[in-house]
Amino acid sequence: MLVVLHHLYFSDTQLGPFGVKIFFVISGFVMWHTTVAENISTMVFWRRRIIRIVPLYWIALSILLAVALSASQYLKSTAITPENVLKSFFFIPHFHAVQKIVAPILIPGWSLNYEMFFYFVFGIALLIKLDRLRAIAIGVLLWSLVLLGLWFDPEGAVASTYTNPALLLFFNGLILAMIYRTYNIDSVVLGLILICVGAVSYALRLPGNFDFFENFVGLAPVMIVAGTLALESTLRLAPNRVLHTIGNASYSIYLSHLFFLRISELEWRRFAASGSGEMLNLAYVVVAFTFAIAGGIAVHYFVERPMLNLFHPSRISSSTKPA
Repeated sequence: MLVVLHHLYFSDTQLGPFGVKIFFVISGFVMWHTTVAENISTMVFWRRRIIRIVPLYWIALSILLAVALSASQYLKSTAITPENVLKSFFFIPHFHAVQKIVAPILIPGWSLNYEMFFYFVFGIALLIKLDRLRAIAIGVLLWSLVLLGLWFDPEGAVASTYTNPALLLFFNGLILAMIYRTYNIDSVVLGLILICVGAVSYALRLPGNFDFFENFVGLAPVMIVAGTLALESTLRLAPNRVLHTIGNASYSIYLSHLFFLRISELEWRRFAASGSGEMLNLAYVVVAFTFAIAGGIAVHYFVERPMLNLFHPSRISSSTKPA
């Protein structure tokens, strides 16, 4: 939801990228937590991750490509070349043709370049059977890449992506999973403290060395995820069906929200052509946000879930995990 709000109204802030950082921590946590007790092979792990990530992304990317080729007047920042199409489909980092950032044609897919690289590293690490040694190997590799990036400061899209400090967020999530499985962190007080400190440390965004440290280590998103884990048993006492549904549909919402926000923008222009004002702008934000979330949930139930059932029906229960 942070990413949706970022693209809808808070584009001048780091709200969206911060939401992705939280997701990277969650991803590292889930990968370790769901595989450490299971004797899973590298190929099975990669197959599961590809099935979970690639089909829906390729569908969204194909829709964007079709619109760009047939009705480009409805798009604002999409340029098509054979090179960026190929690299977008196969998760090869490259510079966006219009915005000059490292991102595929479907801009939210930039985070999937990091995800797929982490899955590749994690899959290789599964060849190491000792859990602690596997974690050390992943940490040494990711930290080495990031330190190399800090030393050489690469400008190329591929090198700058695979040496970015964002990679450490996955390892932070992995360490968090190890702590979670070893110690009892179930505490309302601890959870609230961690979430508050994480939120405040992000909101302050202090300049200088602290800001560098925060960007490098990712303390704020780790503390928010850790705080949420500490509150897990308490939150289960009062389950919220709406939030649960949004959580399950998070990947669909992430990939589809720009489509629904663009539809909202185009339609709202017609509706609001004769007036303007703060109340009208607020109404637009509420309507567009609701439409993007509802649209993503619809994509989850009518596209993502049936597609996952098609690939491995035995693994899809009534509540698909968002990771």
